[in-house]
Amino acid sequence: MDSEGTTGIFRYVSHSPPQCPRMHRLFLIQELLCIICEHVRNDNAGSIAAGRTLASLARTSKVFHHVATSALWSRLDGLTPLLRPLASDLTFTAENAARPQPVLMLRRPLKMAEWDILRGLARRVEHLCVHDPARPVDVSIVLSLCHPPTNSPLFPNLKSILWNDERAETFSFIRTLSGPTVTSLAITITNDSRKWHIPEFGILASLPCICPNVTEVTLPTKAFGNTFPSLSETLCAWNNLKEIKCGAIESTALVHLAKQPALRKLSFNLNNVGLRLDSSLPSGAFSCVRDFQIHAANMSFLDAFINKLGGSPTSMHVLVDTNPPPTSITALVTALRRFSSTHLQDLSLRLMTPPSPRVMPVHPLHLLAHPQPSANVGTLTYMAPSANIMGYPISAGYQPPPALNGPHIVSLGGVSASGFSGSPPTCHTLTLGDFIPLTCFESLGRIDISINHSIHLDDDDLRSLVSAWPRLYSFSLNDTAGWRVKSGITQIGLIAMLDCCPDLQKLCIALNTDAFIEVPSDREGIENTAVRTLGLADSLIEARATVAVAAFLSDIFPNLTTIVAWDSVVMSRRLNAGIYAERWMHVSEQVHGMNKVRAQERKWWLSDDDGESEACAISQV
Repeated sequence: MDSEGTTGIFRYVSHSPPQCPRMHRLFLIQELLCIICEHVRNDNAGSIAAGRTLASLARTSKVFHHVATSALWSRLDGLTPLLRPLASDLTFTAENAARPQPVLMLRRPLKMAEWDILRGLARRVEHLCVHDPARPVDVSIVLSLCHPPTNSPLFPNLKSILWNDERAETFSFIRTLSGPTVTSLAITITNDSRKWHIPEFGILASLPCICPNVTEVTLPTKAFGNTFPSLSETLCAWNNLKEIKCGAIESTALVHLAKQPALRKLSFNLNNVGLRLDSSLPSGAFSCVRDFQIHAANMSFLDAFINKLGGSPTSMHVLVDTNPPPTSITALVTALRRFSSTHLQDLSLRLMTPPSPRVMPVHPLHLLAHPQPSANVGTLTYMAPSANIMGYPISAGYQPPPALNGPHIVSLGGVSASGFSGSPPTCHTLTLGDFIPLTCFESLGRIDISINHSIHLDDDDLRSLVSAWPRLYSFSLNDTAGWRVKSGITQIGLIAMLDCCPDLQKLCIALNTDAFIEVPSDREGIENTAVRTLGLADSLIEARATVAVAAFLSDIFPNLTTIVAWDSVVMSRRLNAGIYAERWMHVSEQVHGMNKVRAQERKWWLSDDDGESEACAISQV
């Protein structure tokens, strides 16, 4: 015992081992733990690393256990994870040569103790994707889960459902999943050939009663066929919808949705021939919608719809089945001008391109030596190619002569230059006058136009357009059909565009490379570090200009990794397409190598600067 002063008060001193430091009080705040676990889950979305990290957190401390376990089970891909923790003799994996993946199947019914474990795990699930193609489950499992031994929902805290199971027998399980907590419902069935039947329509009609608080809904675009009433009644039964994505909508549902104050995003098909927008829709319809995604049969349907709109949308995405005439494009731009110039930020107009055979490009000398018979596209068997196919094989030992510059709208055999068999459609050349009305929208950040018309712009035209859009981050013109005529945009116009649009991240235009004879020794210090993939449509290039073009692009795009040119089915049918694609592939390879060298040089410069700074500091001591 130790005495303390002369007061006669004694204090007992303990000699027990020192205790471990306690956890910081910040980690006792549940909200902070939720933010940490949510960051781990979202930062590694869909990866195994996120699950392992959350599992480690759950085993680290009792403080982390509840929050980390909830985050670990909050997003579930497929039903297999719910069955793995149960008894080992409950399920088995069946392998069949007819199935691409082994299927999980039941050996026996679930016992009450197993139901309790499953319900305890399902209570933590908030977002469920029903089917995981990598870990499929048998229909018997889904049907067994349809009848849990309880009156309460099997997933009581479920907020979003992504139904992607193509099997019609399992669709009744969506009623078991649905409940008042569900706010997002997406039914994505990619098999458009399978039409829905009466039982499925009955289940769909009951969903608004089971989950009345849905605000976001996605329904199949083609599975309903011409049965619009079922879809219309379902959509009209939800009164708090904010986002809708579906197929064709009946006039009754369209009028109902036009008055909804909460609706912010609408994506649908405007292909109903019997729909009369002039008489059905009221003026100022959809005044609260800010994002439109419309698939229209032709521009006449779209013009009638836009003329009825109220408010000022921020995004307008349009997909048309038939090539719009130039007058319709002008009418669309004119109709959009009545909206607020400061609201429209995203504009897209694209022509629906049906799958069609890719024609291997043939050199003109080969055509003269070996005349090609007329091709009948309808008799060919074709598998759609993957995107961004850069080049095509050229016979060994063959050195193609320099390609001719200039317009090259040439058909191969019986295949037209536009990419479709038969007589080529009437094409118009879009110029500055067709695009200049869009300059009134000063807030435009994304412009994507891809139609079956030629385009011609020069440096002055491009500067006149982009100078009105200082916030432009994505600009793409005819990335599928190409410009079809020799572009007037040179390196001068491209540099001016980068100067006017410092936020540019995506670009697809046609470039004139005639002036690229040698690598320039000096240039204005303008560069763009955000562009990594550059689209150059059907830009022409001479073999002698590849090095100079690569040096220029590497200079102004120091982080460029890929150049995409002549990569669509339509452009591949043009004369000399394979030669141009091969040359741009070489340019892309050279740019990639040059950028690596530039990055290494920058590291050397930085290290030299650090060494000089350290030497100066030592000399001053």
